[in-house]
Order: sequence, then structure tokens, then C-alpha cells
Amino acid sequence: MKAEMVSAVNSSIIGGNLVQIDNKNRYHVTDKKGHKKVLTQDEFRKNIENNADKLKAGEDIKFKKPMSFWQKAGLAILGLGTVAGVIYRKDIASFFKNSRTKEVLTNLVNSDSAAKVKSAAQNAKTKAQEAIKNPKDTLHKIDEAVAKGTEKVINGFAKVIDFFKGFKK
Repeated sequence: MKAEMVSAVNSSIIGGNLVQIDNKNRYHVTDKKGHKKVLTQDEFRKNIENNADKLKAGEDIKFKKPMSFWQKAGLAILGLGTVAGVIYRKDIASFFKNSRTKEVLTNLVNSDSAAKVKSAAQNAKTKAQEAIKNPKDTLHKIDEAVAKGTEKVINGFAKVIDFFKGFKK
């Protein structure tokens, strides 16, 4: 995939916005607050046509990117769901009252896996409290662990080097 190259030569200020064209003929519009929008040539032209009177008067304009099909569809579904919820609000409330959600959550909290998570969190909390109370001991343990790890890595590299040395003979 080619990278976008925004040209500083092909830039201008239109309606208080910095407009630059990239190598794919798209318009990069940056407003005074630093917000960027990438518009196609058609979208850019429509914004200019809609705000022609403001541009002639010398006022600042705000470039707007139109909503995509999926954004419009999602908004329509959300609106229909809201309308259905208002119409059937009594039925929805009774559904959630009679729901088994509360029972399922209670069972989940009292399960064995939840107890394991709680104990792991408690162990981590106590270790963190110990580290805060005894920083010297904690640093000593960390230093020992790093030294052991470094020693194992060096020994591993030595084994690999010895392995390849065997091929020279």
C-alpha cells in the first residue's frame, strides 16, 4: 500500500482551514483547532458549494464529512429500537424484572473460578503491600532473579555457539 504524500506546495487557506491535496487527489482539511478530515474531491466540492455565501463574506467555515451508509443504518436501527422501547416500555421492564440475569450473576460470583480470581487478586495485593513496606528486600529479590535470568541466557548462548563450533571441524 502506498503512503499518502501531502504536498505543501498544493496547500491553501480556505474559510480559515488549511487545505492540502495528497497524491491520491484527496483533500486533507485541518481546522484552527488542529482537527483533520480527509475528504474526496466530491465531498470537498459539496462543502464549498454549501458554504459559498460564507466564503464570499470572508467568514470561517467548518468542513463536514457526510455520514456513510453504515453510520446511517446504525442510526436508523438505534432510532427504531428507541421508538420500540418507548412503545413497549412496560413489557421491557417486566422482561428485565423476570430475567434470570441476577440469578446468573449471583451464581457466577459464588463459583470456584471467581474464588480463584479473588484469591489471586488478594495474593497480588499482599505482595504489593510487602514490596512497599520492605523495598530493600524486594530489590534484593529482583536483583537475584535478574542475575539468575542473565546467567541462564548467557549459558544458553554459549551452548548455541558450541553447537555451531562443532560444524567447523
